[in-house]
Amino acid sequence: MNAQPADVFRHADNIVTRKVMDETLLVPISGDLASMDNLYTLNETGAFIWQMLDGSRSVAEIAALMAERYDAPAAEIEADVQETVGSLLEAKLLAGGTA
Repeated sequence: MNAQPADVFRHADNIVTRKVMDETLLVPISGDLASMDNLYTLNETGAFIWQMLDGSRSVAEIAALMAERYDAPAAEIEADVQETVGSLLEAKLLAGGTA
C-alpha cells in the first residue's frame, strides 16, 4: 500500500507497543490473545515514525520532523518514511489514511 504525503494515520486499535532494550515491539491483539506469530520489531527510526503516527500528523510532517532529528538527505528521509508507513499499512497496524 502506498501512503500519500498528506495522509494522516494512527495506530490500529488492536496493537500493543512495548519497548525492549533498543527495539520497539508491536503486538497485534485478537480478542484476549496476543498474536505472537505476527510480532513486529522496529529500530530507532521506525520507532520514531511509529510514535509520530498519532492521528495528528501527515506523512509529510513526520518526514519533516525526521529531517530535523537526523542528518540525512531530505529525499532519503521521505523515502524511508514512505516505506515504513507502507509496511505498517500492509501489516494492518495503522488506521486512517486521509488528510
